[in-house]
Amino acid sequence: MSASLAVQQALVAALGGVPGVTGVYDGPALDAAAPYLVIGPDLMGDAGHKSGAAHEHRVAVTAWDERPGVARLKQLLGAVEAAVAGLSGEWAGHRIISARLLRQSLGNPQDGWRPGLIELRIVTEAI
Repeated sequence: MSASLAVQQALVAALGGVPGVTGVYDGPALDAAAPYLVIGPDLMGDAGHKSGAAHEHRVAVTAWDERPGVARLKQLLGAVEAAVAGLSGEWAGHRIISARLLRQSLGNPQDGWRPGLIELRIVTEAI
């Protein structure tokens, strides 16, 4: 299995336990109730070394909320960050070496929905 899909599976498992989230999706969730999370887009690159194959993943997780203001969205993004900070283990032939936050931002409302974006850097190695 690809390292990218293994990371997606690990994120779905970790983010599924975030309190208050109605669902975790890998694309537009047209009929989802707020707040929900979308994984992607992502970018994967080679991070291999002489002792083995490794990959660096840059992954976005977007939280969507329809509530006015940003307090609940900021709380949700904090919970996402905490869930990802604990990301570890082996997933489909790949081991997660590290997972960390790169940046977080809040977007302007779009048709009554406000996005909150977290960008992550996750490093994996083949096992």
